[in-house]
Amino acid sequence: MKVGLISQLSDQKLVGHLVTKTYFSGMNQRAVFPYILILLLGCISLYGQRFEEPLSARTDNYDIQLFLDTDKKQVKANQTVTFRNPSADTIRTMPFHMYYNAFKNNRSNFNTGYSGIPRDIPQEEKENGIWGWVEVLSVKNEQGEPLESRYIQPDDDNVNDHTVLEVVLEKPIPPFGTKTLEMEWHSQVPKAKARTGYNKDYFFMVQWYPKLGVYEPAGSRFAEVGAWNCHQYHPSTEYFGEFGVYQVEVDVPKEYVTGGSGFVLNETTEGDRKKVTYLAEDVIDFAWTAHPGFLEIKDEWKGVEIKLLVRPEHECNKERFLLSAKHTLDFFEEYIEPYPYPTLTIVSPPFYGLFSGAMEYPTLITSPTLCDLPLGIKTTETLTIHELTHQYFMQMIATNEQEEPWMDEGFTSFFEAKILDQYYPEGVVYFDYFDVQIDATEFRRGRFMATENPKASALSDWGYQTISRSTRDIVYGKAAVGLMTLEGLVGDAMMKDIIRAYFKRWKFKHPCRHDFLDVVQEVTTSQLGDSLAAPINTFLQDFMYSTEVCDYSVHSIDNFEEPEALGFFENTSDVRLPSANYQGIKKSKVVVWRNGEFIVPQEIRVTFEDGEEIIEYWDGKARIYEIFYEGKSNVVCAEMDPFQKIPFDNNHINNSQNLKQEKSGITRYFVSFLTWLENAMITASTLV
Repeated sequence: MKVGLISQLSDQKLVGHLVTKTYFSGMNQRAVFPYILILLLGCISLYGQRFEEPLSARTDNYDIQLFLDTDKKQVKANQTVTFRNPSADTIRTMPFHMYYNAFKNNRSNFNTGYSGIPRDIPQEEKENGIWGWVEVLSVKNEQGEPLESRYIQPDDDNVNDHTVLEVVLEKPIPPFGTKTLEMEWHSQVPKAKARTGYNKDYFFMVQWYPKLGVYEPAGSRFAEVGAWNCHQYHPSTEYFGEFGVYQVEVDVPKEYVTGGSGFVLNETTEGDRKKVTYLAEDVIDFAWTAHPGFLEIKDEWKGVEIKLLVRPEHECNKERFLLSAKHTLDFFEEYIEPYPYPTLTIVSPPFYGLFSGAMEYPTLITSPTLCDLPLGIKTTETLTIHELTHQYFMQMIATNEQEEPWMDEGFTSFFEAKILDQYYPEGVVYFDYFDVQIDATEFRRGRFMATENPKASALSDWGYQTISRSTRDIVYGKAAVGLMTLEGLVGDAMMKDIIRAYFKRWKFKHPCRHDFLDVVQEVTTSQLGDSLAAPINTFLQDFMYSTEVCDYSVHSIDNFEEPEALGFFENTSDVRLPSANYQGIKKSKVVVWRNGEFIVPQEIRVTFEDGEEIIEYWDGKARIYEIFYEGKSNVVCAEMDPFQKIPFDNNHINNSQNLKQEKSGITRYFVSFLTWLENAMITASTLV
């Protein structure tokens, strides 16, 4: 088990036992009361129920009946939305995400903003007027009275962007009150767009319905006053949703195999069509898919039904999907807590449906695969583990992906590497013949270190405002490497305490970076004390808000004998001359540098010719740090970060000097190629 760098200092400098405690939110009773009230109201549901008690506040609840026309590629639907005001505010409007309208014209924010994903509109679609859209035909209140609605642009003044629809209420929602809307709408399903749409006979339906924004009471996340959080659809980031219950009836041709969030309540067939009703509880969204070519493979993990929807040509990889999913569930059961939902659906799309993979939605994930993929390349396992990890960091810990994408992608990438290294120790890429082996931790590190501009943006920058193609590598790679470095500073055991405390406090809620910082500070201060916790919190502040690069190096090793004292010392009459039998004192000097602006405490392992090793501790602040030894054998090697606790250092090549040279290499460019290979599978929709 890895012992933290700072924790080691604690062991050396502190006397007494460390006390581990359980961390609870410091909210007072008055602040907690509204949440208790909402939770109690959530127990009263018009829908079916699987959980004996709600896991969340169930603020937004949906009852949707839809008809899919597979010939026209259209959906007709009715939906009832019940919203419970989570605040003491009076609310006068309700904004809805209309994601499909991102594909309504070529002037939407999605089609004009910066993105690292392909969005080219084929000329044939332009000439034939093939666009995707969603249109609300009517909105009515509880009394059946029509309500006014209008498109708004909360992020800019682009009047051509119709991805947010605001409903104006005839009567405001009182504090902690409830509002129900009846909506009728229809949509033109877009063809093979980013993450969603159809191609041929494959439908992947995500962000497909009018979805209510998130109302944030004052004091939650960054809200100074209560307000709706409902951004337009930007191409560079994903989504943010409120917890609730979804009951969705899907009407499709009977030959279509369907999958959806939650579990099946009922299925009936009439003529050439069938209706499948799903219930998903305590989730932030609902996703579904339909395709006549799916095989449905069922498995089970400790009472959780696992359903794999896969094409016959990919059935050969079913064990790779199922085993990696079970490994992930096993890992989180021990590390945090068991997966709480009764079902998990894994969708492996057809080749012409690669636009939908790899993605994560509540209890449903997508993971593309190839049967010709060698066993030594763990792309299928990597994608499955990554997307399933999102059930903890996106679904249960529901951060805002549009504003702080690193808080789900970074945490997910951090755990993806831990799970892969634990269950696939041979590496995510290995070729025995060439003696090539790359573990998941180094693979994730390579994604950040190989990026074009590691200073392109800070993690604290709003994700939807990104303008650099390096931001994706920063959100995934830098965030994961930073969390790995935090673990290196505090050690495996304390890192687990931090994650467990964070999860316990914020599951089924919406934390932000400040909330994670608070938990880290509480845990480290409790276990290490103020003085040793301080550099950890400084590291995290710089990690989140700075764009500086971390780079430490061993500059030089010098071994020498102290020269004999010659000349005049006490006076000018007695001179010291060379002695025939003088034996000088052996001395050594090791010089290390801080090349970058980012400061992290460091360990330095110094090895002597007689085999002795000494670990030196340095706060990492000075530009140049010198270490002197006297009366020892010669220094033959000096290594910065010898136990690889600081993966945030962007250049490991200069981390050591060895006077007895050994042949070594670096796999950075090979990792870059493999990162490209993985991304190529995800973005292969450009070939369709």
